[in-house]
Amino acid sequence: MRAYILYCAFLLSGPFSFHFTTFLTEPLFVLLTSCVFLALKRSNYLAAGVSCALLSATRLVGVLAVFAIVIQMFEQHRHQGGSAVSFPRWVLGRPDMLLAIFISPAGLFAYMLFLYLTVGDGFAFVHVQRAFGRVAGDPLLFLWDGLAAVPTKGWLPTAPQWSALAAIIGLTLSAVLAARRRYGAALFCASSIILPLITNLASMVRYVIGLAPLMMLIAELLSVSKLTYLVILALFLSACYFMTLAWIGGYLALV
Repeated sequence: MRAYILYCAFLLSGPFSFHFTTFLTEPLFVLLTSCVFLALKRSNYLAAGVSCALLSATRLVGVLAVFAIVIQMFEQHRHQGGSAVSFPRWVLGRPDMLLAIFISPAGLFAYMLFLYLTVGDGFAFVHVQRAFGRVAGDPLLFLWDGLAAVPTKGWLPTAPQWSALAAIIGLTLSAVLAARRRYGAALFCASSIILPLITNLASMVRYVIGLAPLMMLIAELLSVSKLTYLVILALFLSACYFMTLAWIGGYLALV
């Protein structure tokens, strides 16, 4: 219950709550991500597939949730005593599972069709990235450049450093999810960070805090003791004011 309250406070009035209370994609992305993993927890694959389809229409990386669906199917198959070799045949015998897999990228395909009909380019969402200075490169180099962008004045980290740290923390938390045997959530979160990282660090803080499994994990870790829970809750509520001012002021790491 403490973790649940802490997670709700993070979304509604935490340091990054402006991302979840304005007209950005984060609120819908978090909602649909939660729907995908809740459906998987209940082994409702059709509901997970529909949620994934909507998720892929919300943001490109949403289509990656299909891997979490397949991993959950594989884990169920193994739990029932099946082997890895027999897994494809088992899935082929389950129409609900096949439908869940095939409809998962439907939202992305529908968006591509919309772009093709309106601007003549189904991959416009990829080609337009050049206008934002996003060019494919080495993600490790982007991380290094971000960490090396030391401040010239004061001691506060620069915007590139915050973005690089957000990516590193996100990947570390993904590893923690994998260590806790939440393989589907771990793969989804890690790939959702690495994919945009291939271009550059822009909006990395926003991408990481929009990954519901990671934020839920943080809430679990920070609510182990009642004292820690109360301290973090107070920090969340107080940091909201200062971070919102920084966002309104156009601080680059929060854009």
